[in-house]
Amino acid sequence: MPPFSEETFLFMSDLWANNSKIWFDLNRKRYEDHVQKPLKELAAELAAPVSSFLANAGGRVKVSRINNDIRFSPGKPLYKEHMWISFGGVVGTGCADLFFGISGSGWSAGAGISASKREPLDGWRENLIAQSGRWAKFADAMQDTYGFRTYAENPYGRPLYPNVPDPVRFLVQAREVWLVTNPRRTFGEAPAKEAFIALAAMLPAYIFMTAPRALLNERLEELTDAFEPPDEVVRRVWEAVGA
Repeated sequence: MPPFSEETFLFMSDLWANNSKIWFDLNRKRYEDHVQKPLKELAAELAAPVSSFLANAGGRVKVSRINNDIRFSPGKPLYKEHMWISFGGVVGTGCADLFFGISGSGWSAGAGISASKREPLDGWRENLIAQSGRWAKFADAMQDTYGFRTYAENPYGRPLYPNVPDPVRFLVQAREVWLVTNPRRTFGEAPAKEAFIALAAMLPAYIFMTAPRALLNERLEELTDAFEPPDEVVRRVWEAVGA
């Protein structure tokens, strides 16, 4: 049985439209049965396969909370629009993750990186500048197979680097970048495998975010040598970026 159903996405949509403690308390059982429990179960199923190609995750998986922390941001809604399972680790004082997320729109896989200061993301930025052609191959392959969306937020006002290639300039300038596959509302017969495959397709983005510049080419080129792609779609994405 799929871990999520239409009721999962309906709850997330309803919560966003009725973002109050009174509403949430009245609908807590819906949350527990259709969001919290299946998300934790899926996290447990994904821990081992994801750690097999994400060494620094070490089997460590985090499931987000539904509550926003409003102690220092009192204007935020009480509850989040998305929930997610994240895999990954800290890069400097910035954070890069692979993640599986759900919202009122459906489920997606993604990769993200963010930091309040410039320096923790400079390695990611320099990888984009040095290998903008490879990044474009990854983006094109993802659009052709999964379709995905890019959110580059909170940009710096002044240019951080001279002579940045146009296709990656908006990513280089951003303090937060999130890449997600187009949302889906259904699963096949093997939901954990389907989620794992989508995460595997996003692995090149995570490598761009975390690999030292001197090792970026090697890490991208060894994808299909070190790991067996879980399906042909992922193979096409990995081979495109490794070429």
